[in-house]
Amino acid sequence: MKTLDTIIKARAKLMKGHIGMASMLLNLDLVECEESKCDTMATDGKSIFYYPPFVDKLTEAELRGVLVHEALHVVYEHPLRRGKRHPKVWNIACDYVINAYLYWDLNFELPLGGLLDHKYKGWSAEKVYQHLIKNEDDLQEAIEQVKEQNQNADMEDDSQDSEIPDTSEGNISDEETDEDDEADGGESESIDLDAIPSTIGEVLDATDDEGKPLSDAEIQEISTEIQRAVALSDKLEVAVGSGTNSSCGGRMEELKETSIDWKEQLNDLLRSSVANDYSWSRLNKRFAWQGLNLPSKTRSPQGGELAVAIDTSGSVSQYELNKFATEIQAMAEDCGLEKIRVCYCDTRVRKNGQGEWWDYYDLSSGDELELVVRGGGGTRFDPVFNLLNDYTDDAEDIQALVYFTDGWGDVTEDVEPDVPVFWCCTEKSSYSEDLAFGEVVYVDTARFYD
Repeated sequence: MKTLDTIIKARAKLMKGHIGMASMLLNLDLVECEESKCDTMATDGKSIFYYPPFVDKLTEAELRGVLVHEALHVVYEHPLRRGKRHPKVWNIACDYVINAYLYWDLNFELPLGGLLDHKYKGWSAEKVYQHLIKNEDDLQEAIEQVKEQNQNADMEDDSQDSEIPDTSEGNISDEETDEDDEADGGESESIDLDAIPSTIGEVLDATDDEGKPLSDAEIQEISTEIQRAVALSDKLEVAVGSGTNSSCGGRMEELKETSIDWKEQLNDLLRSSVANDYSWSRLNKRFAWQGLNLPSKTRSPQGGELAVAIDTSGSVSQYELNKFATEIQAMAEDCGLEKIRVCYCDTRVRKNGQGEWWDYYDLSSGDELELVVRGGGGTRFDPVFNLLNDYTDDAEDIQALVYFTDGWGDVTEDVEPDVPVFWCCTEKSSYSEDLAFGEVVYVDTARFYD
């Protein structure tokens, strides 16, 4: 009870100056745990687990920092976003993101040895994860930091004035920050990821009461609850705090930006791009009253085809692929398209069981579009366009290409095809905002569960 009282007091002190974070913490149950579950503190998005011997060694300032650290993991839904990523590396990536914001933006004190590197400031956990997986030196450096922090946690903290090493932006070049842009991806071959020690303030996968993985619907239910709590915390912070900014780190802005109806946006783009042939067999009525005989737009007699590319390197679930397939087929039929062809790509295009690059669906014959996860690993966009441009003999039948992806990748300007390209991105990032060609539509996959 002494440890629990200490945590409650530290949480209460956050009401002054950080009422938004304090509000988020009030939504999370405090649960004492054994060392076998967590030897520091952790969250699964519903509770905060604490190991008393660890908490008892922290100063009051450090404890407040760790509490806000856990709250921010929940704000950004880290326990729900891991997907198929390795849990140890995912924890490291999440910690780099959270600690950079805590230390440099909110000015919180962290336990000695906490994972901290200025070059990850402002990155998403997904981007840090991808960078670490592709760069063994940086991953090894992170592992050494984790070992150091665990050694510090095991010792009595005799020095209250110890400072966290500051790897400021002045020591990191742009080349170092962007060195992963051209990497192919895939997990490290020489580092045993399973042997990586646990971090301080772990992110645990959300589970049900029996410890089993949650269904997609259950994950969405928790996500909705978190978003409501974030909205309330944001309002409290603005109303009672500084009056201008929320310590939720821009999460509300991210939620607002994904509120656009992607289906309506993509459908409009498809309709405007498909009917682009002119025919004299039907005159344009818009100009008939002027006595002008001009051709009208008409679709090709065969209806045309829609090409769909699926990025299989991300954490899109089968349920989300099913929902996306339903919406894409409805749009294709609405646009008068009769066929859909699909390819799957991570670092290269993956053939199907028949050894073919494309899966074909004839909508006019009653086929239903089915999307599956094929392949996995890193991300490269160019192979899809190389396939379309150089290895697809009947590419002239394709009216447009829709690329379903998390957006974390580059595309070369030289591979732009002769058909409109629409990127359906599930995340907004510097990568998705800087794609060399095509129109970007942001897909809020949370709406798939409505």
